[in-house]
Amino acid sequence: MAVIVSCEKEPDREESAESGTHLFQPERLSKTTIVLAGQSFSVELAVTRAARARGLMFRRELTADAGMLFVFEKERPRSFYMKNCLIDLDVVFITAEGKIARQTTMRTPVPGKPLKTYESGIPVKYALELPAGTARRIGLQLGQTIDLPARIRTIIPEPL
Repeated sequence: MAVIVSCEKEPDREESAESGTHLFQPERLSKTTIVLAGQSFSVELAVTRAARARGLMFRRELTADAGMLFVFEKERPRSFYMKNCLIDLDVVFITAEGKIARQTTMRTPVPGKPLKTYESGIPVKYALELPAGTARRIGLQLGQTIDLPARIRTIIPEPL
C-alpha cells in the first residue's frame, strides 16, 4: 500500500525584506475545471511529488467551487493524512476508470493526538479534495462515474 501524504511537509518560505516575517509561497499549480453532479469545480492539479506532498496544507479556506485533484502514475491503494491542514476536507478516491471508490471527510488534526489515516481501500489513480461537506451536498455516491476531462486522463504524473 502506498502512503500519500496530503498536507504534510513544511511549505517553502520566503523572508520578507521589509518585515523579516516568513511568507508562505505555494507552488503554482495548473488548474482545470471538472463537473461533478452538474456543478463546476476549479481544481488545482497535484501531479508532482512536491505538489502531492504539500496538498492543501496551511490553507485557511477553500471556496465552495474549488478543490485539488491528486493524479498518480499507477492505480494503487492510497492513504492520506492531515498534518498541517487547517480546514476539514472531503476526499473522494477515484479509480482509473473514473468510478468513486470511497469518500470520507478528513478532519483537521487535534494537537497532541495521533494523526488519523484515511485510506482508499482499493487501488485508485486519483484523489479529489473538496471543502468538507461538498460530496454529501452535491450527492456523490460510491460507484458513481466521474467524467474526467481528457486533459486529466492523459497527464503523465511524476512517479512517487
